[in-house]
Amino acid sequence: MPNWQPNWQNVLWNYGAAEAAAAALRRAADVLDQTADERARVADEARAEWRGRYRDEFDDKFAQTLRRAHELAGEYRAAANRILGANQQAREEQARRERDRERWRLEQEAEDRARQQQARSR
Repeated sequence: MPNWQPNWQNVLWNYGAAEAAAAALRRAADVLDQTADERARVADEARAEWRGRYRDEFDDKFAQTLRRAHELAGEYRAAANRILGANQQAREEQARRERDRERWRLEQEAEDRARQQQARSR
């Protein structure tokens, strides 16, 4: 028996759920961006003849709102990328474990053959 053991446990990860979550985050980010862009278009039309202090206050708060919407969309996309990165890491770890198991099996077979040959030669 080889003097080491592979990890016999499979990686516990729901690849489909991770991909679905990443896709949902990307869709939400797209909706945020689209909504912010549409709001800006509509606001530009509404502000065409608007003057005064309330217009200035609106402009400041509206700019903050649009900026935050785009920031949030970016955060959603970053989270989606992190999820997909974890998905890839899980796949790579599972593949590594499977390679280790196969290597262990081959070593075990080689040791068994050597033992059988030694027994026959006695």
